[in-house]
Amino acid sequence: MNDYSSGHYSEDEVSRIIRRALRIRQTDTIRHDELIETAGDLGIDSDTLEKAIELERQDAKMQAIRRTRLHRRKVGFYWHLWSYVIVNLALVLINCLVPGPFWFQWSILGWGIGLACHFKAVFFTHGKKYDKGIQVKHASLGCRMRG
Repeated sequence: MNDYSSGHYSEDEVSRIIRRALRIRQTDTIRHDELIETAGDLGIDSDTLEKAIELERQDAKMQAIRRTRLHRRKVGFYWHLWSYVIVNLALVLINCLVPGPFWFQWSILGWGIGLACHFKAVFFTHGKKYDKGIQVKHASLGCRMRG
C-alpha cells in the first residue's frame, strides 16, 4: 500500500480515490468536459484522452459480447443436460420393462462423454483463445475490436 503523504499514487489508488469522491458527491458519472479538464490538469492531451475513451468503449462492448455469448452457451448446455436426463430416463425405463440384457448404460456413457465435453467447453472457457474467437467472429460481422 502506498504512503498517501508521499504525493505519488498508483493507477489503482487513483481509480479508487476518484470513485470514492464521486460517491461522496453522490453521483457515479462525470461529464465529458470535466474529464477533459481533469486529464489536462494531469498533463494528458485531448488526443490521448479521446483514444483512451474509444479503447474503453471497445473494451466495454467486448465485455458485453462476452457476457451475452457465455449466457447463451450456458443456456445451450442446460438444454443439453435436460434432454440427456429425460431421454436416458426413458431408455432406462424401456430397458427395464422389455426383457433382455441391459444396454441403457451404453447410451448414458456415450452421451455422458459428449455432455462432459460440452460442460468443459462452456464453463472452462477463458483466456486469450476464447477472446480471440469472439474477436474473429465479430470482426467478420463488421465490428471493430482491438486485438
